[in-house]
Amino acid sequence: MKVRVLYFMPDNPLSSGAGNLTRARQLLDYLKDNDDKYEVDFFSVKDWGDWDADNLKLFTDRYPSIRLLLKPRKISLKYPIKSFFFYKIPNLFTKLRRGFSVDITSFMIRRGAREIFNKNEYDIVIISYASWGKIVDEIKNKKTHKIIDTHDFITAQKRHMKFWIGRLFQTELGILNKYDEIWTYSVEEEYIYQQFTNKKVVLLPVSFSNNIKETKNEYKYDIIYIASQNSHNVNGARWLYDEVLPHLKNCKIHMIGKICYEVEDHPLVEKHYLVEDIDQFYRNSKITICPMLTGTGIKIKVLEALSYGLPIVTTRRGVDGLISKANNGCIVEDNGKAFANKILKLLSDETFYEESRTMAKKYFLENHTLEHEREVLENSLNFRNKN
Repeated sequence: MKVRVLYFMPDNPLSSGAGNLTRARQLLDYLKDNDDKYEVDFFSVKDWGDWDADNLKLFTDRYPSIRLLLKPRKISLKYPIKSFFFYKIPNLFTKLRRGFSVDITSFMIRRGAREIFNKNEYDIVIISYASWGKIVDEIKNKKTHKIIDTHDFITAQKRHMKFWIGRLFQTELGILNKYDEIWTYSVEEEYIYQQFTNKKVVLLPVSFSNNIKETKNEYKYDIIYIASQNSHNVNGARWLYDEVLPHLKNCKIHMIGKICYEVEDHPLVEKHYLVEDIDQFYRNSKITICPMLTGTGIKIKVLEALSYGLPIVTTRRGVDGLISKANNGCIVEDNGKAFANKILKLLSDETFYEESRTMAKKYFLENHTLEHEREVLENSLNFRNKN
């Protein structure tokens, strides 16, 4: 008999290449590839993710064995009276009850979850993010194994709310303790959850295919920099412009992604915006960079670069979450001039480059292969077979 699994993720996992969605796709790929073991429903938020007709088709084409369940978070303003009485007023009371909390679930999405759990019994339910974690309250089947896929430490993202940080941390831990198992991708977050919850904590390796390439004599791109438009990346890009670029010469940074919309043109930067084939950039570049001043959790673009055996110049925040902070192919500098000097050294000193590249390959192969991730998933999702 197949194991019945419900996987909740509010976003459309095919809508972009963001790190959280990369992880969602990897889990869905694993479940699809093992459809002889698992019967899977994917539950998402209709008016949160980008779920137009084209994206619906993309999802069903890629995951034909996975049933897609969409529920709204709001009632459309096309129906103002209905929206006011059946969404705005109930949601106001929901907000008042929860006060200062990491929880963002609405009355509507909880009702949608209740409908799903009343119609279906699941062996395993996986919910993404502590901020959506109260969906678990709608599960009445006591035999269901409940997993929270944290993705990130939500309280750390709200550190600017200093007066309420204790309350936020308390509510996040309260949500996590509703589950049987907590998934995390960061060794720092693994430590926090182990210390402050009484649940099983699983460190899931963020994985990629082995894309390690041969060393070339010449590269089409000196440096690539890939980033989305989130506030942490925007801050990092501005730091790059202000503190690093003035110290660079005789090289070109190829900037890829929506971050291109956030910074001005510069003679040392060539913008590519959104590209169809990111693989060809990785395979034809010598190094990559990841300037990050803020942010929590593991940086997916760092691991993606390591999967190609590429050395990375980054900041201290760029190695957050990694099992090893040194000898991993990441060259860490928080000073703009030193950051620039390490870029230039990688480009000009072949011995230093090859040493860094060797460390990148070794770290990736020991910690972040698809085989390693799937072994950990197998252990979690087949928990009943071990009892």
